[in-house]
Amino acid sequence: MVGQRWWVGTAVAALIFLAVMSLTGGPRESQQLVKPHLAGLMRENPAEVQQVDLEREGRHLALVRAASGWKRAADRRPLSAPAAEHLDASLRFMHVAEPVRVMAGKEWQGSGEAEFGLVPPRLAVRLATGNHLILDARFGAPSPQETLQYARVSGRDELYLLPRFVGVEWERVWKDAGGS
Repeated sequence: MVGQRWWVGTAVAALIFLAVMSLTGGPRESQQLVKPHLAGLMRENPAEVQQVDLEREGRHLALVRAASGWKRAADRRPLSAPAAEHLDASLRFMHVAEPVRVMAGKEWQGSGEAEFGLVPPRLAVRLATGNHLILDARFGAPSPQETLQYARVSGRDELYLLPRFVGVEWERVWKDAGGS
């Protein structure tokens, strides 16, 4: 008799659960699930980038995407595996790494770009697909705490404070791809 009551109680509980789920539209979304929030400086998908031009201290390095992977544009030599990994990570960061702070032009223009290490920039990055420029960004000085880095995007008035790892990854691309 006790066993039958247990089964009946379990069946009633299951029916109540199914009724609640049907009324609310399904199970609750997991609170631990992190949805991607694409709020980086580059709106385009990183896979669309076909050409990367880097400039540092007056020196240039051009990289192109080929069917076999990334290559140096000048001599068509393939990038090393670490350089290609850093390049792919850098492109993803430009797409997803949200600025910690965005300063409107009126907030910073009285100071000038040199105060933020943007004249000359530590590193300039131009991303393109074919003849279409996707993004032209300049990385400046790190913040006083060295956890953030100033950046500007051509055609935009804002000054961005990005997580430092974004600029560091581009510096690794420069070094590993042979930019010296």
